[in-house]
Amino acid sequence: MTMATLFNDLMLFGLLLMAGFVVREICPPLQKLFLPASIIGGVVGLILGQQVLGVAEMPESFSAFSSQAMKIIMTCVPLGVTVSAKRLAEHYDFAFGNMMMYGMQLIFGTILGAVLMGIWPGLPEGWGLLGVFAYFGSHGNVATAAGLLEEHGSVGAMDIGMVLATMGVLFSMIIGMIIVNIGVRKGWSTFVKEPGKQPKEFYCGPLPTEKREAIGFTTTSTIAVSPIVFHLGIIAVCFKFGETLFKIGILFVPVLGKVSAMLYGLIGALILWPIMKKLKFDRYVDKKVLTQISNMCVDMMILGAIATLQLSLIGRFFAPIMLHVLLCCTLTGILMFVWFRFNNNPEWFEKFLMVFGMCTGSNAQGYALVRAIDPENKSCIYEALGVYNACFFWQYLLMPITTAAVFVSMGPIVGIGLALMVIPFIISMGFRKKARQTQ
Repeated sequence: MTMATLFNDLMLFGLLLMAGFVVREICPPLQKLFLPASIIGGVVGLILGQQVLGVAEMPESFSAFSSQAMKIIMTCVPLGVTVSAKRLAEHYDFAFGNMMMYGMQLIFGTILGAVLMGIWPGLPEGWGLLGVFAYFGSHGNVATAAGLLEEHGSVGAMDIGMVLATMGVLFSMIIGMIIVNIGVRKGWSTFVKEPGKQPKEFYCGPLPTEKREAIGFTTTSTIAVSPIVFHLGIIAVCFKFGETLFKIGILFVPVLGKVSAMLYGLIGALILWPIMKKLKFDRYVDKKVLTQISNMCVDMMILGAIATLQLSLIGRFFAPIMLHVLLCCTLTGILMFVWFRFNNNPEWFEKFLMVFGMCTGSNAQGYALVRAIDPENKSCIYEALGVYNACFFWQYLLMPITTAAVFVSMGPIVGIGLALMVIPFIISMGFRKKARQTQ
């Protein structure tokens, strides 16, 4: 790819993203569903592209965004993550509830996909596995998993994964807001009783000056180096360190050559981050800057994948996709409601809404549902989410394992899923018993 081609592709990405933002600003229903500009911009690109109007040509690089951008995203995951035993004890229901749902969807989604393949022949091999990645992390997560499946020959996995994620987002917001209103009437919410009354900026428009927050902090003098470029350098060091380790490892364990390059940065960061903390080099790292870099990559992945969806494939398999979403997401909601009601910890309903949004759409949908009953951000959700991320960031390691196993046997996937359901449940019961004894 020449620099001119790269420039043109990035300009088209920017134009479509802004088009998505403008459409979102002037269309209230899209705001109520909390659909980001990247999804809407991807739809605009799909309509303008070769498959519909033919006004613009979607470049090949758009479909390649997922494999390259995810290397950066996964490298950022372990950097800046810490957790304490005290915080884990306070939010065990949230952290372990998420893990159990991951395990449930891993098993149920994969088996359901296999069953539906018997009814609708021609579905991509292993497509049911995409459910857990589509509902946990939405479009960005499923783009990576679908890319790995397609590496193994599962043609069409990316297109179906994107639709699963989009429908999951719609399910989380439509059903989630119904649950919000029921919960408010039942008296389950802690902070507000009128979820519909939110300020305009909550949905669209610029934030008022007094509500604007920094998206990052400068950790080095700008005379020496741009902080954003410096953090890109940290990401590069972690990725190349992990890549070098794998290249050395392949010499002794050839099977490591089958591991996706998307894991290089994650492994490198997992090893280097504790060393950086020990050497006090972590003072140079700002998690907010890393998050913004990661978010930019996610927007690129989502927009590129949706703008290049294969519409003929989606139309052919719309029914099984819809069944998968309805069954998986409904079961997730029921199980999580029972879980949080059973534990009955402080702010259990707020925690349930966050997990419901996260396990059917993404963090954005979870935040949106919680904000409906916690407009001033008084809940413990942010702290609970931090504990969960610190405990379960290694979930990304499961992606290449399960996507490879699905072509061989269902056994490893069921085994991993059961472990994620049973072990957290047992640990949770220990935390619950101890909490009840101290009350």
